[in-house]
Amino acid sequence: MQNIPPQVQAMLGQLESYQQQLQLVIQQKQKVQLELSDAKKALEEIEGIEAGTPVYKTVGTLIVKTEKDKAVEELREKVETLEIRLNALERQEKKLNEKLKELTQRIQAALRPTAG
Repeated sequence: MQNIPPQVQAMLGQLESYQQQLQLVIQQKQKVQLELSDAKKALEEIEGIEAGTPVYKTVGTLIVKTEKDKAVEELREKVETLEIRLNALERQEKKLNEKLKELTQRIQAALRPTAG
C-alpha cells in the first residue's frame, strides 16, 4: 500500500479509538437492558401478589425478608435509575456513531486522489 500521510494515520488511530469506545458502550448498554428487563419482571411479579405475602430479597450473599411496599419502592427506583442510564448510553452510542461516520468520510476524502 502506498505511503499514508501522517494526518490520515492520526485519523485512522482516532477511528480505532472511537470503534473501541463504541464497543464498550454497546456492551454496557446490553448489560443495562438485561438488568432493566429483570427489574421490570420482578416489579410486575411483586405487584401481582397479595398484601401480607412474605417477600424476600437478596442482599449480597444473603436472602432477607422484607415488606412488599418496601420491595416495590426499591424496584421502582432501580427501574428508574436503569432507564436513565440506558438513555445516557443510547445518546453516547449515537454520538460515537456520528463521529465514526464523519471521521470515515474525512479519511476517504483524504485518501481520494485529487482530480486535476
